[in-house]
Amino acid sequence: MKTVQSQSRGSRTREPGRAIRWWCGWAAAALCLVTSLAACGLINGSDETTQPPETPLADVTICGVFPNQGLQETLGFNTYWYSYSTSPTTNVETGESGYSYSCNMDSDGNPFGLLEIDYGIGTDLYTSDGLVEFDDIPVEYPDTAREVTFAGVEGEGWAWTDSVDIYVAWRYDDTQVLLARLTYWGPEEGLDEQVGKFHAVLEPALAQIPELASATSTRVVVPSPTPEAEDTATRNDD
Repeated sequence: MKTVQSQSRGSRTREPGRAIRWWCGWAAAALCLVTSLAACGLINGSDETTQPPETPLADVTICGVFPNQGLQETLGFNTYWYSYSTSPTTNVETGESGYSYSCNMDSDGNPFGLLEIDYGIGTDLYTSDGLVEFDDIPVEYPDTAREVTFAGVEGEGWAWTDSVDIYVAWRYDDTQVLLARLTYWGPEEGLDEQVGKFHAVLEPALAQIPELASATSTRVVVPSPTPEAEDTATRNDD
């Protein structure tokens, strides 16, 4: 009798179940890309749009904390569009309050697609697999999850991979939690190297994000939508 052994999260093996998960991860990344393009004014039903740059952005800093040179030279991530925001936040059910930071970057898919950072209160993490509790990470991803530390950052963290996604989750000493996700479309044999480079780029940002999040509320989109695109988006919202 042939025994079929189930496979846990975290493996990149393309078995039927994993193929479905991989496709879902791809679809989620594609949806995020469409959402980002809409934010740029590229998909809004108007002929007056903000065109994406033909070359990577030359901004010195991306999302308020990432040196563009480091993203390009250390990680090999070229940014063509990004947005980030900061604000106070409160859980109306528990009364817990804190600060939030969100960053979304789009590359060209060679080999990276998206880089996303979400920081806020609560320990629920929104992954491409769905909602995952911070403390359940090693159970949900036993094949790839491992504890990580970052110099100069107090707290505890986990790193893992799942299909095309590279993740880092960090819980600070004040209990606020950060989730970073990088989509990687390159060869599997280069995955470990890319994980190490991602951690190197992320480490200094982890120390800066809480301070940035607690500063004046901010909303930045680069390239900025044209006035025509903003007017169209406003009319569509109405």
